[in-house]
Amino acid sequence: MIGALSFAAPAVLAGILVLPALYFILRAMPPAPRRQVFPPIRLLRMLAPTAHTPVRMPLWLLLLRLVAAALLIVGFAGPQIVPPPILAGRGPVLLAIDNGWASAADFAARQAAARRIADEAGRRGVILLSTARAPDGKPPRPGPVLGRDAALAAIGGLHPEPWPADRRADEAAARAARRAHPGLTAVYVADGLAAPGLDAFLAALRPERIVTGSIATLRLLDDAGTAPDGAMRARVRLVPRPAPVSVPVLAEDREGDALARAIVTIRPDHPTGTARIDLPFALQARVSRLVIPGEDGAAAVALLGGASRQLLVGLAAGGTADAEQRFTGELYYVRRALPQGARRLAGSLVQVIGADPGALILADVDLRPEAVARLRRYIAAGGVVIRFAGPLTASRPDKLNPDKLLPGIRDLSGPLAGGHPETIAAFAPDSPLAGLKLPLDAHIRRLILPDPAQLAPASVWARLADGTPIILGQRLGRGALVDVLTTANPDWSDLPLSAAFPALIRTLVHLGAGGAPSSGRLALVRALDGAGRLIPPAAAAKPLDAARMRHVAASPEHPPGLWGDTHGTVALNLAGHVPKLAAASWPALVPVTGLDAVKRARRFGPDILAAAMALLLFDMLATLWLRGALRIGTLRIGAILGAVSLCLWPSCIPHARAAPPEAALNTTLAYVRADDPATDRIVRAGLAALTAAVNAETAAVLGPPRGVVPGRDDLDLYPLLYWRITSRTRPPTPPVCAALDAFMRGGGLLVIDTDGGDAGQAGSGAGFDPGAQASRRRVTSCLSLPPLRPLTDRDTLAHTFFLLRSFPGRFDGAPVYIAVRGGRDADGVSPVVIGANDWAGAWALGADGTPLFALLPGMPGQRQAALRVGVNLVMYALTGTYKADQLQIPAILQRLGE
Repeated sequence: MIGALSFAAPAVLAGILVLPALYFILRAMPPAPRRQVFPPIRLLRMLAPTAHTPVRMPLWLLLLRLVAAALLIVGFAGPQIVPPPILAGRGPVLLAIDNGWASAADFAARQAAARRIADEAGRRGVILLSTARAPDGKPPRPGPVLGRDAALAAIGGLHPEPWPADRRADEAAARAARRAHPGLTAVYVADGLAAPGLDAFLAALRPERIVTGSIATLRLLDDAGTAPDGAMRARVRLVPRPAPVSVPVLAEDREGDALARAIVTIRPDHPTGTARIDLPFALQARVSRLVIPGEDGAAAVALLGGASRQLLVGLAAGGTADAEQRFTGELYYVRRALPQGARRLAGSLVQVIGADPGALILADVDLRPEAVARLRRYIAAGGVVIRFAGPLTASRPDKLNPDKLLPGIRDLSGPLAGGHPETIAAFAPDSPLAGLKLPLDAHIRRLILPDPAQLAPASVWARLADGTPIILGQRLGRGALVDVLTTANPDWSDLPLSAAFPALIRTLVHLGAGGAPSSGRLALVRALDGAGRLIPPAAAAKPLDAARMRHVAASPEHPPGLWGDTHGTVALNLAGHVPKLAAASWPALVPVTGLDAVKRARRFGPDILAAAMALLLFDMLATLWLRGALRIGTLRIGAILGAVSLCLWPSCIPHARAAPPEAALNTTLAYVRADDPATDRIVRAGLAALTAAVNAETAAVLGPPRGVVPGRDDLDLYPLLYWRITSRTRPPTPPVCAALDAFMRGGGLLVIDTDGGDAGQAGSGAGFDPGAQASRRRVTSCLSLPPLRPLTDRDTLAHTFFLLRSFPGRFDGAPVYIAVRGGRDADGVSPVVIGANDWAGAWALGADGTPLFALLPGMPGQRQAALRVGVNLVMYALTGTYKADQLQIPAILQRLGE
């Protein structure tokens, strides 16, 4: 090795000793004689030569060949720059690699560092030790001594696990490796995270070097929470940093479509940050997980079970109009007992069941036969119905409950019943109420009774102290029917006043399909792997008790994922039992190397051999020229090769002539660049999908869309300019406004769109981006926009290619505006189109061709209709009022008929 330079085959360098001999050989060998046709030369053939003058090879050609030969020798010797050595000692190398959840973010870099160490170990052998337990539950163990190739293959087969490293088992494995190989050299590729048992593991391992990445990039997404008003909350944890950190979080549905995006801002020197995710209830019920985009690993995913989503509870009461009356109303105490964040919908039975709530609470509602049939279908589909008794129910029992209820009221406080109310006894051990605190302060005075001849014992979930049933329940299909045989207000009992009443209601409303099971043994439905993907459960996964769900940490036996049964699921996430994140402290005398500093050798052999081949090619052309063998065709070939060689030389590149803009050669759609990179990515993906649709459906051929900055880029090259405005868009500068005005005056079509609107506005995007409409008015106030009117299906824009009746995007229902007739150009084309349906969000596709966002309300064909709107916008920008005559077709047909 010469400094950091070494050779893979240094013996080949001995060929340099042959170069002096090669010099004299080439010097003595004359070049081939040049052939020249000269007829009088025949007279000289009869003369006898008296002297011979040797012709020697030109010096420049000789040096060229010597340099080419030297480059071939050096290239075959394999020159390379080798980084400073990592390993010490001479024994086998114990390579410990962290592959717990904290290593997933930069696991590829850890594998690259491990390969570099295995390369350097060479014939010494490598013993691999991965610190996390395997998916089959086996603890970490040191492997056998592997050769270089086997070690590289084993390193490539490692992958991160969705649970932390097992430091106790790691310590035992390190001690076992030390006992088996006393002279080994230990190197630790660490995740850099402090954890219980790490110091004991380091003491047993005694590493000669520690290789670790930056702990500052580690982010952990906590379980999704719910705000008091029902909004979803995202919480991110990290190692405190001196500067503020912004972390984007996406709310996705089961298909991976992004439904909402929030930014979690973590203040300096703080370990956590929280952000609200505002979604309408229809979409919040579809959220299946929160993710940190662009990051791999279980730490960047928070799954949502049935209890994590906002619950819609329907409330209906019969008999009186003052069901919400304070202290006496039939729904007053039920409303106060609902889970925090649950959305409440009160009204008639027809109104509330039409909203498809997750749970339905009926307070003394008299059910007609058609209502009974509808409720049965609702329960079978996964809903839960909770019925409270009352005078109406007692006078006219219905047939909803398979356990027949008897007419009449039993008065426990009357003289015939002993004159004292009864309390509730222990809940049935096999009922969903098992484990709840008994309402000892609840005295039942009156109730209705089930028919004992038709009562199934399994349907009794709670009894009074004298054995009288008070709560009946049973599963029907995917849902549940629960009968509380007393009133929902204090008229018949003190149960609504009991401290246990909220827990009772909270348990009952989650009994439907998609709710969180609160009792019984739960099986693993889908597991979360180390890369943050849902996979089928492994054989090592064991059922767990739903009552202990909050106390279970992620492990091979209980991996993070979705647990439950056919009636619902509950999410077990990684973050539930991860302690406070902090950087690990390393032993003072052990050198610590960053992942970026561990690099593999850089080889120059192929580059040097390529240079030698280029010199040999030049030598061939020079030899042909000296022999006079070059013809016109050969000269052309040589000129081409020479020009290519010169243009490949780096110094030639800066002098290359600037190519014309791509938009000048191909028709291209453009968009106004935003301050937010995420918005640019969405718009670029949307316009790319629209471009593909236009190229497939029409005769137009569009190039890839481009982002532009008005006032700096030339907008005259683009027929259509898309501008997506959000609540965070800043007002443009005067040069930007002037450039946009000039673009519209010059015949361009400016399409202004938003990613949602304020709550209460028209369209299904209401509430998605509060402040977007005000931002649009503020941002466009500097533009010289013409007077506007709503777009209808009678306008040319609705007929330019497809016949459109509506103009949906990701949302539907928001009006679209175009210029009035007096505000258009000479051809009658509106210079601006303004919408609020988020067309780009509907068009956008991911790298795998799947849509990036779900649609609302998600009607059949809505995405195809949104693409057709985009195609019409492009054709409107390209052809103007070419299809305006279609608007006169009805009148023309009428005249023809006449």
